[in-house]
Amino acid sequence: MFIHGLWLHASSWGRWVELFAAHGYAAVAPGWPGDELTVRAAWERSGALSGHRISDVTEHFARIAGGFTARSVLIGHGLGGLLALTLAAETHAAGVIAIDAVPVSTVAPTQEPTAELAAALSRDEFRVVYGRAVSREESDWLYERWAIPAPQWALREADTPDTLAPRSGGHTTNSSHGPVLLIASGQSRRRAAAQRTSAGPGLFVVGSDVVDFPDRGPSLVIDSGWRPVAESCLSWMDAHEL
Repeated sequence: MFIHGLWLHASSWGRWVELFAAHGYAAVAPGWPGDELTVRAAWERSGALSGHRISDVTEHFARIAGGFTARSVLIGHGLGGLLALTLAAETHAAGVIAIDAVPVSTVAPTQEPTAELAAALSRDEFRVVYGRAVSREESDWLYERWAIPAPQWALREADTPDTLAPRSGGHTTNSSHGPVLLIASGQSRRRAAAQRTSAGPGLFVVGSDVVDFPDRGPSLVIDSGWRPVAESCLSWMDAHEL
């Protein structure tokens, strides 16, 4: 099960779902509660997203994972990676892959925040958050294809390092829920180091495997270089017989 992060639609996992299905997995990429079926609909009816907190999103995916006949492998990106780790701490996973699992950039959208409205990024803001390691042309293409507004409450909570700590105990180990793989882009690793220095240790994983993509940025799962990242996940899952 793939879990998307802030500002992106679940359809951004589409190529991953197809690739994993071709390798024999029953791959799904559910949206967050309130997500519309298409990017266009998400912009037109963004109010459906507005009131959801991170706890609502976590419970939503916990219910989905609990409905499977077997424990699933959870793959999350950005805040979705942190959600996957949180669910894993509650044993809702046979294995976990968390990609750039650090809070997104805290760039503030130009829209005035309210509880009734979802927060939308402009093209320039999206480039700061996701597209700064790719060309401007590609960043704008990614924005048009997959960017959607984000719930205001979840966005505010994502800026708090300990938001997920009450559920996960601030850390997790891989002894009770299967193996854990952490994938980091070079830019996210530098940001995570800064956050550990300024805001405490946050959420970490004991006994995990780590793969670095030092020349990549936060868009590594959706940009033109997505496939090597996906294939590294498949190789790791094969090695662990997941």
